[in-house]
Amino acid sequence: MDGDATAKCSAGEENDRIKYAASSMRGFRYEMEDALTAVLDLDGCSSTSFFGVYDGHGGADVALYCSRQFHIELIKEPDYRKNLHTALEHVYFRIDEKLKRSDEWKREPAHSPGNSTLKKLLKAALCAVKDRYVPPQHEGTTACVALIRGNQIFVANVGDSRCVLSRNGQANDLSIDHKPDLQHERERIERAGGQVTRDGNPQRDISGRIVRVDVGIHRVGGILAISRAIGDFQFKRNKTLSPAQQIVTCCPDIHTVDITDDAEFLIIASDGIWEAKASQEAVDFVRQRLQSGETDLSVICERLLDSCLGRRMSDNMSVILVQFKASARIRSSPGANPTATAEARADEIKVNIELGGQSSNTNANEEGGQSSNPNANEDDDGSVNGCVGCFSRMDLFDAGEE
Repeated sequence: MDGDATAKCSAGEENDRIKYAASSMRGFRYEMEDALTAVLDLDGCSSTSFFGVYDGHGGADVALYCSRQFHIELIKEPDYRKNLHTALEHVYFRIDEKLKRSDEWKREPAHSPGNSTLKKLLKAALCAVKDRYVPPQHEGTTACVALIRGNQIFVANVGDSRCVLSRNGQANDLSIDHKPDLQHERERIERAGGQVTRDGNPQRDISGRIVRVDVGIHRVGGILAISRAIGDFQFKRNKTLSPAQQIVTCCPDIHTVDITDDAEFLIIASDGIWEAKASQEAVDFVRQRLQSGETDLSVICERLLDSCLGRRMSDNMSVILVQFKASARIRSSPGANPTATAEARADEIKVNIELGGQSSNTNANEEGGQSSNPNANEDDDGSVNGCVGCFSRMDLFDAGEE
């Protein structure tokens, strides 16, 4: 395992309505498979902000592809202006279809390759004999995205990344963790011909006799610990069923809530956070630091990651923290145009944070984590340009172009 497992990559930005920070840490995994996207102004009129957490499994490529492409596909949707709920649902299926039909998702290597990535690259090179394209069978990603438009929050999710809203200190889950043992998930899996199994860990006495079996995680087909994902086409082979009915589906749950006076902040994070903290614990952690006078959201994000390290597991961990300002709680004027076309935004810069590398920060962290400085390398146009870490990168590219 190369590099510091606790090194972080962080960034932050704000406008007159919201303030956000994002941070990610590899933890004690060999590779970083999380990717984050943060776009403060998605469509040019400061009305729509986009935040996405993509937790990959079986590799980082699908997660990184989603972090580059999801929001671009979204602003192309005909329903993007007037029906964001429908537009979001369409994009999940469209991204999955693009993965199924094209190898575009693996054309751009992302993090510095670890052992498994090197093996895949070598295999691809040896097998590049114009074979029929095979979509990612054993690689996929969660996708938890939150859009803030006017005084509303739209959250769409597949997998077990999670979005939580703090209302006066009370945690409100805005997404559902898609686990195979949920009744409606299990029913769909079994109707499609799949099985839900549970890990077993036999415990033996000194003679070697099994005295009990400690049960663990529920899995689809003994493999996948989530029941909805983008990718994972080994579980999407039933040609008699629609994409929404497959063993593993990319069909999102979508929730919409108003930003009322009691709305304080959003936490969007991969399951490395939620395996260590309940939603209320995470809200309490953030709120205590805000109330103590900490104004640097990157510092809070990094301390949250540190507080989860080594508790129960050592997964990749990524988090986006979005704080609402007073103007976010006021409805836009009736004549305001809430969106703009992708073409009109081709010159707008977005921050795409494919995280997990070294922190670009310089201030001391009092709680033992990495330091934080969200204004590092801030460009004149207000975009944030971060460092290139040993196993990650921060890219700046046009939000309206493919």
